[in-house]
Amino acid sequence: MNLRTLTIILAAVTVVALCVCAVFVAVLLPQVIQRASPAIAPPAQNPTPRAQATAGPAPTRPAKNYTNDFPRHLLFALDTESATEIRQVSLVIQVDGIQTSSRYLPEFAPSKKVSLVYDFDLQKNYLPPGVMGDFWWVLKDADGKETTTAKERFRVDEPVIQWKKVQNSKIAIYWYSGEQNFGQAIFDRAVASLALLEKDTGVTVDRQVQIFIYGNRNDFLNALGPNVAGFEGGRTHPEYSVVLIDAGARELTYARDATTHEMTHVIMHAKISGALGEFTFPHWLDEGLAMYYETTPGPLGAQFSIPLKKAIDTDTLLSLRSMAGRFPIAQVDLGYAESYSAVEYFYRKYGREKMQQLLLAIKAGGDFDELLSKVTGLNTDQFENEWRKDVGAKPRAASTATPVTGKPTPFPTFSLSTDPTATPAK
Repeated sequence: MNLRTLTIILAAVTVVALCVCAVFVAVLLPQVIQRASPAIAPPAQNPTPRAQATAGPAPTRPAKNYTNDFPRHLLFALDTESATEIRQVSLVIQVDGIQTSSRYLPEFAPSKKVSLVYDFDLQKNYLPPGVMGDFWWVLKDADGKETTTAKERFRVDEPVIQWKKVQNSKIAIYWYSGEQNFGQAIFDRAVASLALLEKDTGVTVDRQVQIFIYGNRNDFLNALGPNVAGFEGGRTHPEYSVVLIDAGARELTYARDATTHEMTHVIMHAKISGALGEFTFPHWLDEGLAMYYETTPGPLGAQFSIPLKKAIDTDTLLSLRSMAGRFPIAQVDLGYAESYSAVEYFYRKYGREKMQQLLLAIKAGGDFDELLSKVTGLNTDQFENEWRKDVGAKPRAASTATPVTGKPTPFPTFSLSTDPTATPAK
């Protein structure tokens, strides 16, 4: 091989090498660089801005949002989250039969996700068994927007006691001690008494009265909440249409009487409920009506007839005015007996139409002396002396009348939610 040929060969090899390098730089090198570097997406020609959260909190339903732990607590649970921070949570409770709702502000740390349980302390805010209502939550986020959850139902009840029940649209009887005939007998008596009450007073029952018969004294006292005197045999909550009675299966007579007594309280207070009705209703008339429908058609029992006769014979009757409020603790039986006797006399003397007129006048409110005088022509002291004459007692020597002024002086309010029914004599 001569020198010229060798030179041509070397030139050709150099050209090939240069072509290979060019291909590597143009094709392979960008792929190597792309694999060795983070992926960077090319910018969009018309980028779309991220959507901003404008709605309020979006609550989610918790697995268990209400727990009944009567008589200690009611537990209301919330589990919710929001696109924006939740700053305020309100629990709203609306009890059936109560016109206004109650709002509670549980403590929590502001967050986009909130899980909390509000402890409604029944020892501070007592509610009896049978109370029902709605609850809901109001959530406020960092932007001030509010969201209200759907209303949910709740019921206060005994968590352990297994109630038996018999009812119609106006009355429900709950009991656990005794057979079916025990509860049925109480129910039948209540239905008959209600029919008489409606006929005499013109009252109509718009809301079912729930009556709970406790067969154990401790169960009953535990159900009364923090305000227990210790001698109660029954308690009425007219604002909730609920009655609690302490009566075992062997105390059918007392259970029937007490049920009728307390049911009358509920219905009477529904009858006279109004702006001033509660202020005008004297305690002796309230309890007298309850005793009347508890007793009718039978005679007054010995527990009450004996102290009444003794007071008549010894001229130690309580004045009706002194019983505008609660009865003296030491003379509770006499207070019930006198109240019954005075109401029984009113019905015999004036009839049920006059009683209806008096109850309607009480509902409107005003001074009871004036209302009684408009209906019967007598004030309280004059009516009392007429009644005392009828039962064979001496007239009251000194008048206890309060001078009538131009402005009515209503009687004090005494809520029946703490008024006891006397425990029957054993």
